[in-house]
Amino acid sequence: MTKLTKRLAELEIQLHREANALFKSDQYRKLFSTRMTRKRAQFYMVERGAFVMCRRGCWASVQARAPLDVKKMIWHHERDELAGNEERGAADHYTLGVMEAKSVGLSAQAFAKRTPSEGTLVCTLAWAQAADRTPWLEGCAVLGALEIANADGIIRGGGQSHRMADKLVKELGIPMRRQPSNIEHIALEDGHSEFLMAVAGHHVKSQDDCDKIMSGAHKTWAINKMWLGTMADTMARMPNK
Repeated sequence: MTKLTKRLAELEIQLHREANALFKSDQYRKLFSTRMTRKRAQFYMVERGAFVMCRRGCWASVQARAPLDVKKMIWHHERDELAGNEERGAADHYTLGVMEAKSVGLSAQAFAKRTPSEGTLVCTLAWAQAADRTPWLEGCAVLGALEIANADGIIRGGGQSHRMADKLVKELGIPMRRQPSNIEHIALEDGHSEFLMAVAGHHVKSQDDCDKIMSGAHKTWAINKMWLGTMADTMARMPNK
């Protein structure tokens, strides 16, 4: 094993270890321990829609500054997100979220009229700045570390989408077939989680490069914890019915 190969292996282990540790944080625990109601689910899905739109801008921002091979990787990732997948009959990811909201009584028209909370506004602005103002390699980690934290093949007990899907089934009786957004993310995230290490395999040459990736991962995970925490606090203040 060469020094570089060892460095990459250690980087991947660290990313996976820290991604799993997120689910032990106060913010994650509070979100997944707060009993879901239809009103809470509506709130969550609207906030998630704002997050999805923010992500599209973040990927584009990093793509604009990345080298050509990474631009192609991002383009490949974003095709399903922006245009859907005809082979699987899946719509784009924002539309999937709107469709899923119908399962909790929120029409497409009502969804469009909702505005995200102040907490989501602040967190999406933080993500946008992190993606735009960091070196492109660090920016790739701002993007890719969230994919790692949502991958069932990496996260013990399932990623965020899978856990939320299970919560909707158990607490609201919404079958998986009525959760098109969660289904699509569960299906894709193991593949999407490979993005960051694919970039690292081509462009990490030093410990400084590894540090950039971990810096980006820490930034995006910190923002995500704050976002989930603000949502959990708001949901906890809603009636338990």
